[in-house]
Amino acid sequence: MNKLLQILLLLSILNACQSPEKVKDQETYTYLKVCFEDYYLNYDVEITPLLDEFELLLLDEGHISDTTGVAYKTLFDSLAVNDYFNPPLKKEDFDNTVLYKNPSNIISCASALFAVDSNEIVKTNFSKIASKINQEIEKGEDISIHYFFDIYKRELSDEELRAPYVKQSVLLLLYRWYFKSKYDRDIQIELRQETQN
Repeated sequence: MNKLLQILLLLSILNACQSPEKVKDQETYTYLKVCFEDYYLNYDVEITPLLDEFELLLLDEGHISDTTGVAYKTLFDSLAVNDYFNPPLKKEDFDNTVLYKNPSNIISCASALFAVDSNEIVKTNFSKIASKINQEIEKGEDISIHYFFDIYKRELSDEELRAPYVKQSVLLLLYRWYFKSKYDRDIQIELRQETQN
């Protein structure tokens, strides 16, 4: 019991050492994560376990070396060069809801359920990045997947890439890109493997 109290004291000290803005963002991301999960639960999908399992697959297949932000940024670099995930791509059972349904009303959900000021949500770094992406989309031009990887690499800190909701959003994008890499690539995987032998 004494050890538990020491751990809690240490955690509270570490939390107090963080800037109030970072703590506020972490809280906000946690609320957004709950709303993100709730959105998919409406379609009978438990998104967090599914994305956690996908992250383990990325580790097992060697796409990421660990689950740090640095490893994700290295993956973004690799995808920028190679376009697609490199084989092996072992995953077979993709969830159509996760592939094609885009979470909506996440901000209004967090505002309604947790009384989070929507202005505070918009002030988070990830929301600012999403706003930049939306501005590019509104220009009416096609946006390359590389734009997403590049902006996430440049503008998200290693810590932010591990934050709730941000991590899920990034893994959702990677899940969809993995699917495209497996089934919708210009050079089919089997042909590519044969030419390498």
